[in-house]
Amino acid sequence: MHKFCHLIATGFYVGHLRPPGTLGSLLAIVLLVLTFYLGILGKFFVFVALFVIGIIVSEYYEKYHNERDASQIVIDEIVGYYFVLMFVSFNMINLLITFFLFRIFDISKPYPIKQVESIEGGTGVMLDDLIAGIYSLGIFHIIKVFI
Repeated sequence: MHKFCHLIATGFYVGHLRPPGTLGSLLAIVLLVLTFYLGILGKFFVFVALFVIGIIVSEYYEKYHNERDASQIVIDEIVGYYFVLMFVSFNMINLLITFFLFRIFDISKPYPIKQVESIEGGTGVMLDDLIAGIYSLGIFHIIKVFI
C-alpha cells in the first residue's frame, strides 16, 4: 500500500525532482494525451477518479511522512491542471497560456486558495489546486476574447 500511495502521490516519483510542482503540472499534459479520445465525459470521469484517489494518497503520504502538503506530492498539480486542459482546445498556444496561468495561481495562492490549502488532509491538498485551475480557466477565457 505504501509504495502505491507514494507512486501516485508523487506522480511516478516526479515529485522528487526539482521543481516538483512545475514538473507535476506537465504530467497533466501526458495524461491529456493518454485520455485524448475519451471525450469530455470520459475525461470528467478520469478527473473525478483521480481527484478522489488524490485525496486518499495525499492524506496517506502526509500521515506517513508527518508533513503537511509536502512538495513531493504532485498529484494535486496533475489533477488541477488536467481540469483546465479538459476545457481548452489542444494546441501549443493554449497549453502555454494555461500552463503559465495555472502555475501563477498555484504559486501565488490568491484568495481563497491559501485559505483552502489550510484544510486538513488530502482534501485541502487537492482542493487548492482545483481552485487554481478554475481561476486559470476563467482568466484564460477572458484572455482568449482579446487574442
